Amino acid sequence: MGSAVSASVGHLSPGSRLRISRPDVPPGYVRLQRVDDALASCRPGDVTVLTAGPGYGKTLAVAAWTRFGRLGGPVAWLAAEEASGLRSFWADMLGALAVADAIPPNSALREIVPGAGFDYPEVELIIAGFADSPSPITMVVDDLHLVSDRAVLDSIRHLIEHQPAQLRLILITRTAADLRLEKLRLDGRLTEITADQLVLTRDETNELCTRAGATVTDGELDGLLERTQGWPAGVRLALLSARDGDVHRGLHRFGGRNEHVAAYLLEEVLENLAPTDRKFLLSTSIVDLVTPGLARALTGRSDSRQVLDDLVVNNALTVRLSDRPDWYAFHPLLRELLVDRLSAESPDAPSDLHCRAAAWFADTGDPISALRHYGCAGEWTKVVELLTTVALPLVLSTQAPALATALAPTDAQTARRPTADTMLASAIVAFHNSDYDGMFRNAGDAERVLGAGSSPPPLATRIVLVLTKMVRARQRDLAGLVEWCDEIIALAAEASRTEIPAAVAYTLIARNNRAIGLFHRGEISSAAIELDSSRQSAESLGLPLMAMAAGTYLALVDLTEGALPDVRRRTAAIAELAERRGWARQPQAMALYAAAALMHVECHELEAAERAIAAGRKAVELGSDTGAWLIVEIAAVGVAVVRGDVFAARAARSRLEAARQVSGPLPALLDTWYRVACTEVRILGGDADDVIAESGEDDVGDTYSLALMRVSLAKAYLAAGRPADAIDVLGRASTFAPYRLQAVEAAILSAVAAARLHRESVALERLHDAVRLAAPIGHIRPFVTAGPSVSGLLVRHQQVSEEHRAFVQQVFEACGGPPAAEDWAPVDPLTDRELVVLRYLPTMYKASEIAADLFVSVNTIKTHQQSIYRKLGVSTRRDAVDRAREHNLI
Repeated sequence: MGSAVSASVGHLSPGSRLRISRPDVPPGYVRLQRVDDALASCRPGDVTVLTAGPGYGKTLAVAAWTRFGRLGGPVAWLAAEEASGLRSFWADMLGALAVADAIPPNSALREIVPGAGFDYPEVELIIAGFADSPSPITMVVDDLHLVSDRAVLDSIRHLIEHQPAQLRLILITRTAADLRLEKLRLDGRLTEITADQLVLTRDETNELCTRAGATVTDGELDGLLERTQGWPAGVRLALLSARDGDVHRGLHRFGGRNEHVAAYLLEEVLENLAPTDRKFLLSTSIVDLVTPGLARALTGRSDSRQVLDDLVVNNALTVRLSDRPDWYAFHPLLRELLVDRLSAESPDAPSDLHCRAAAWFADTGDPISALRHYGCAGEWTKVVELLTTVALPLVLSTQAPALATALAPTDAQTARRPTADTMLASAIVAFHNSDYDGMFRNAGDAERVLGAGSSPPPLATRIVLVLTKMVRARQRDLAGLVEWCDEIIALAAEASRTEIPAAVAYTLIARNNRAIGLFHRGEISSAAIELDSSRQSAESLGLPLMAMAAGTYLALVDLTEGALPDVRRRTAAIAELAERRGWARQPQAMALYAAAALMHVECHELEAAERAIAAGRKAVELGSDTGAWLIVEIAAVGVAVVRGDVFAARAARSRLEAARQVSGPLPALLDTWYRVACTEVRILGGDADDVIAESGEDDVGDTYSLALMRVSLAKAYLAAGRPADAIDVLGRASTFAPYRLQAVEAAILSAVAAARLHRESVALERLHDAVRLAAPIGHIRPFVTAGPSVSGLLVRHQQVSEEHRAFVQQVFEACGGPPAAEDWAPVDPLTDRELVVLRYLPTMYKASEIAADLFVSVNTIKTHQQSIYRKLGVSTRRDAVDRAREHNLI
């Protein structure tokens, strides 16, 4: 198999990879031409459904046709399983397509890796990928009757309703009642193959006997058909059960319905086997599929490969998987009988055999299958030992559904007779199901039971218990997150890699969460270093979802540093990856939407911000990242505040407070963001005086959180009509230097405050600083929220500066356009000195008094006045004042 295909199925567990292998056609198999013809009539865009009971040869009929027929494109095979959920079913289907080489190198299907948020939008992506295939794809789903999950069945019906012309769909099942095929039948897109078409004719029965090496007379052939009614399994079993080749005598020893025939004949088959071969079959029946190595572990026989090959050659209801020829499968009827016989004859044997199978799977790198067999054996302690030392990190991978399925027997035991071991396993299943309350309850109960014991729990168990507390902190105790992560890192450092192979992954999980916790605290530089390191480590260990989570928080780091273009690039790249892989609603994507929403707010792209907020709220349904949820709701408050909609702002604040109730005590940065958002709503609602009265005296300094608080308090002072106090709070511009967004907003607020105090030159200087900082990063929002006077200041700024005119025009558009003006333009912008003189013109000061006040000569003042009149296009002092006021120059 090529490396590209291997990469495409890398998200599948080893057990899932076996289910995407179609069975080989055994020697002596008789093809049914009418069935081949019916299958061939199914064109791309059509559906074929084979419906019949067990033993009718449905699977082999399709396998033979796909092997020898002319299909014009690749064939993908998937054997459904009873535990299939929506995510695991479609993940397996994608794996089947990859193994069949049905996914072109540039296909979107190659990128999709179903995650926890997998739902109909991702199903639509897969359907679109089918439609883009350059050649027809034949998709076979076997054992569909095993699927009981309603969401899976609904998604299959959805696929049929929207089936692309490039897809030929073949469904093999014992019943098709749940598929609702009426419309498909009316549209002429359905081919139905039933038991009537699968029964053997007289000639086919005779051919089967001949190929099996049995010579039968016409009378014996008639008797065989009469007794079996052409049921393929019955004919095959009759031939296998005939002693000394006496088919005629064997036929008189059974009769009745198919299931009775099968039970009887299978017993006869077993009786005819040598005791060692019979024991071989009984011992290997506890596994779904068997390989010679596994068979050797179960039976102790060194000739296991030869035994399996002989079963295939003799067509003894055993087939080899064509895509994985080292694996073999028994016919379901044979395996069911073997399992029953094993339990009846040796009640204690299944448990021992399941343990042997588990040990073999664990040694061969398949911990998920090992967990399932330990669970079937009731070895709960071994389940948890393997889970905590090896398998648990898979719950964060795309193999999580398979892991949860493997833990199902252990989880079920918790409901019957809970122990510390079963409750710990149930906690992991609950985490996978996004049932965090269930996770915390089970983990807490397990810890209490273990604490009451005479000896401390194993190190790996202690690590996992702290991991559950870390998850709880991410959701309900954000302020305690870093401490729990530090404890995990310390515990994992005590473990050797041979003792706890998962220790490396545990350390990485803790480091990634610790970095997120540092960001929540406002330790932004440290968080950035750790996030980048954990992102690279996650990528190297094949944990793409964790890498994505680190990347989303790096986008938030970029935002706090004021690098809006970097935020845009990073969030766009992550969003494109999430869309390609079907991860748009993954819990790990929550911070992506938080960063994107805040970025869009700062760039005054409010509709885009609302889309990001909506996407973030959808991700909340499955996620445990309460910190990112808070930031999403903070962005929603920001949208309403920018629009000046006090009612919408209060509604958004209510949603923010609901998220706040979940999170527990907030770390510094999140607490500041939360308080600032609530403060802005209060200021918008006219409560600026109360905000000022409640403000502390310690809101000074140069940390990011304090920069946010200073800007917020300055807004309150301006809203309360206290511009001088606003200037005092903002202080020197250099104190905002590390935080560009706050530096821009502080400069704008300083300009507005200075203008209100009639310090025009200071106002223009501050506005010039704001434009210079904001233009390269597209920072528009603070110009809009600072009030209408900003537009006038920008007009005056344009008169004295030619820089960043395109950006200023963007700001004008965001503010609703520049102030209305007559069709005139100054010949030249007014100089700073002329602007100072202009400020005196509305007063009663004479030229000599202005000169004395400014310590210049009267002639200098008169020269400035004449230059002002000329530039403003007027001839009198009164007209100059009126024109200057029209254009916000005074």
